[in-house]
This record gives sequence, C-alpha cells and structure tokens, in this order.
Amino acid sequence: MIVPSSYRVRAAACLFTLVLAADVAPSSAASLAFSKAGPYEACLQAEAETWLNARAEDVVNGAESVKSLDDGQVAAWTVDTLKTCAAKGAAGDAGNDAVFAKHMAHWREHLYELARVIRAKGGSD
Repeated sequence: MIVPSSYRVRAAACLFTLVLAADVAPSSAASLAFSKAGPYEACLQAEAETWLNARAEDVVNGAESVKSLDDGQVAAWTVDTLKTCAAKGAAGDAGNDAVFAKHMAHWREHLYELARVIRAKGGSD
C-alpha cells in the first residue's frame, strides 16, 4: 500500500513527539539504521549529517543560535526535511520516517557528541 507523503510526515511528527515524551534509549549518533537504503533514505541521512555538523560547529564556536535551539524547532526541521526528501521523487519505506524521527528526537546527544569530537580534533574547520 502506498501511503501519501502528507500522512507519512504527520505520522513522523507524531512519533517524534511520542519519542520525546517517552524515556527511550538514545539512538546511535552514527548513520541511521534504515530498513532499506534508497535515494529517500540517502537524502535523510545527508540532511541529518549536514544539520548536526553545522549545529555542532555552532556549539564549539559558542554561537547564540544554538543556545536557543529547542525540541520544537528540531521537530519542525525534521518534518520539513521529511517533506523535502519526499518531494525529490524517490519513494522510501514509510517505516524509515519513524527511524529518522527517532534519531532526530535525540538531537542533543548527537549534537554534543559531534561537538566533543570537533574539540578533540582541535576545533572547527
């Protein structure tokens, strides 16, 4: 069954909220564990890496923008990213929306781990 992307995005947004409310184990800060790897999933992976790396650089550099970042802003970015990647045409596995949302629900862990790695390497580029 093909699920319209608007339903998938809403479902992912709901899942994101549920994951934030539940006390679940954090997902890996490394690559996402998608059930299927296709263009849609590659888009999500690339967007997550780009966003997290940029925010980690901001943490290292003490940027004000990252200090005010909150779950609502990240949830909105997550939903927008799901829409953006879905609009590129390649259909993905609907379950992978949930994987992406869960991963991004743990953005703080990923962000500060990346910042730690940047600092260990001697600073940002």
